[in-house]
Amino acid sequence: MSINNSENFTKEQWTEIFREAGFGDEDMHRWHIAFEKLHPAVHQQFLEHLHVPENEIKQIREWSKS
Repeated sequence: MSINNSENFTKEQWTEIFREAGFGDEDMHRWHIAFEKLHPAVHQQFLEHLHVPENEIKQIREWSKS
């Protein structure tokens, strides 16, 4: 799989990579917080690209701002 054809890359695959790298739930939460703080529009696009449902995107972005 190439990055140019990443539409096949899923949220579950990202989560698997983070877990394999030693990230727990709190680590992933901090990652989303940093992503939202530094690049909010790109964070939105990233979540959309992974086909995360709109209501879940809204939830992720809301708790990432808190």
